Amino acid sequence: MKQNTMNQIFKILFYIGISFITLTIFTLTFGQIIPIEIKDSENLSLFYSTLLFGFPVAICLTLFKTIKKANTKNKNWLNFILTIITAFISFFILVFIFLTSYFGEWKTVTIIYQNKNENIEISEQWYDVGAFGYGGKRIVKTESILKFWKLTTNIDTSTINKEEWKLVNLQGEIKMP
Repeated sequence: MKQNTMNQIFKILFYIGISFITLTIFTLTFGQIIPIEIKDSENLSLFYSTLLFGFPVAICLTLFKTIKKANTKNKNWLNFILTIITAFISFFILVFIFLTSYFGEWKTVTIIYQNKNENIEISEQWYDVGAFGYGGKRIVKTESILKFWKLTTNIDTSTINKEEWKLVNLQGEIKMP
């Protein structure tokens, strides 16, 4: 009974690790393409920090399924060493990726329009790359999705129906002198 419970726990830890690895790979590939973003920059930072530090841990969690009594001692040691090396290499690769391409985030400079009927805004945003300044500009329509996400789509303000929108020109997250 005790061995069966331990096997169930190891199986659960293994699948948690695999799920986290899948989430990380999806987020860093296809997740960068879809137009859904995390609203709050603190939550965004927490999410990416969790991916950065959790990915090597998730790789280590896969040890619970790869090390088996049926394997030889040498094969188990080899699996253990290779998994730890893979975890360290993946951590350094992720640090490199985060510092080169995933370092910045879009910041709202000006909220140009607000929809008269719905909670939708048209904003000018700049891509903040920290100490390196700003890397790009865009005008987007943002719609809230639940509490933590927003859907952003590029928009041409010359093509909108001005009767549905109220010109507000509110200052955003970036403060201008």
